[in-house]
Amino acid sequence: MKVDPAKNYAVVSGDFIGFSGLPAETRESSYHLVKQAGAELARLFPSAMPWEVDMFRGDGWQFVLADPVISLRAALFFRAYLRARAGGHPTDVRLAIGVGPIDYVPDNRVSAGDGTAFRLSGRLLDQIAMQKTGSMRFVMEDEKLSLPLDGITLLIGALADNWTERQARAVAGALQGLTIIQITEQWPDRISRQAVGKHLARTRWPEIRIGLKIFESTAS
Repeated sequence: MKVDPAKNYAVVSGDFIGFSGLPAETRESSYHLVKQAGAELARLFPSAMPWEVDMFRGDGWQFVLADPVISLRAALFFRAYLRARAGGHPTDVRLAIGVGPIDYVPDNRVSAGDGTAFRLSGRLLDQIAMQKTGSMRFVMEDEKLSLPLDGITLLIGALADNWTERQARAVAGALQGLTIIQITEQWPDRISRQAVGKHLARTRWPEIRIGLKIFESTAS
């Protein structure tokens, strides 16, 4: 896909916390899990994800969204997907959403790209790691607009910090627009509709859904 220098993109940068201390086989399998999450994200937002998710530094990843409005929804789904399939994988992650123009993405390798959105996202991820200021953050050059969007992102990220694997699976389904019945039907093992409903309630999904609507209305 050719980069449009006149439009804004969202660059989502993330990494696993405590990755280097994990066994080699866990670190390797986490690479494949991130790739699976990226493929599922591309399936859900085919027109908004021009390049596949890219891994860098062993424990980090980046993906680009052509539509910044859905950036929080997409980042949250990515995180929910990872948590839902954690198993022996690391579950604590950091995610930084940077919105702005991008200059280039050479050879479809996202982590080698450059431009305002890349720089904002990368710097914010480093800031989160150094200052321990939340697990999900947002930034753009328009500070007046960036502040409320960052606030919503920060609070939703704080709620996601406490999800169990089964709660994350329920949220991942809800983020796809699935009903409780549909989420139940797609569950990998036997589960009742009531249990799925309880999982969603415990994640504070009703409040998260409102936060996403406010974010997307403000960002559009």
